[in-house]
Amino acid sequence: MRRLVVHGGFHKTGTTSLQKTLKLNARLLVDHVEVHVQENLWMVPLAEAVLEFSLARNPETKARIRSEARALFATFDLDDPRPILISSEHLAGHMIGVGSVQRYVAGPIAMEILRDVWRERAGAEAPFDLYYSTRREGWIASCHWQRLKFKRCLLNLEDFAARYPLASDFDTILDMARARLGAESVHAMALDDMSHPIDPVLDLLGFTHLRPVITLRHRVNAYPGGNAREALLELNRSDLHGAPYIAARDAIISPAQHIPKP
Repeated sequence: MRRLVVHGGFHKTGTTSLQKTLKLNARLLVDHVEVHVQENLWMVPLAEAVLEFSLARNPETKARIRSEARALFATFDLDDPRPILISSEHLAGHMIGVGSVQRYVAGPIAMEILRDVWRERAGAEAPFDLYYSTRREGWIASCHWQRLKFKRCLLNLEDFAARYPLASDFDTILDMARARLGAESVHAMALDDMSHPIDPVLDLLGFTHLRPVITLRHRVNAYPGGNAREALLELNRSDLHGAPYIAARDAIISPAQHIPKP
């Protein structure tokens, strides 16, 4: 029976650095593990189904997760001995601040559906493991920065944190997942405790011997520092729109790429 390992989030916990590293090392990893990351086109329908479910938890959106999981899992060759790794923070649901989302409570429900569909496809005892990357320091600030960048958020960091006081309670979400999947199937590590986001994944898969030859991608989508947060918040609150706004925003997000030519 093939083993399925799902890295189901959370946002802003090194997920992009992990996925970029997995893609960068695809040729090295292909003999050991079948990898599917968030950017892969065949992952999109399932990710979109979970995102929809996080906004409206009802029988129809649950059914869509089940349908899309069946379609994806049907593409997996059950005779292939390699484990399968899926990595997508969208499988945790929408990031806090989107619609009515204040916590990742949709994630464990979606993961239970994926586990059930996988065992429907691969066998009642088919191995299924869920891994969540978490974070202790700076997580709410990182989420706020993401919302400033892409959703023109108008809240400052203090007000954003006050609006979502339970968002970073990852322990409760992990307990929900363990209750649904069994404690032995749920794994977690904080970004603060790892050298690189790929390390706990290699450990979970049993491929730590590959670590010395892995080429790493570091700190993707990182905060640029300085007064970028205050500058972008001021820009978001301004009357600037369209292309001028985008140019001004991008100059704040990636200042090194917008240095005026002499």
